[in-house]
Amino acid sequence: MKSFWIGSIAAVIIAVVAGVFLSGSEITTGEKFSTASTRL
Repeated sequence: MKSFWIGSIAAVIIAVVAGVFLSGSEITTGEKFSTASTRL
């Protein structure tokens, strides 16, 4: 049961860090992953 809580807390921390990182970047995901020959 202890490992379940540690895994859950780690998943929440990773999700929060990823959310802050993605919302903090000024480039949108469409611009980030697009190339010159890609139509969006």
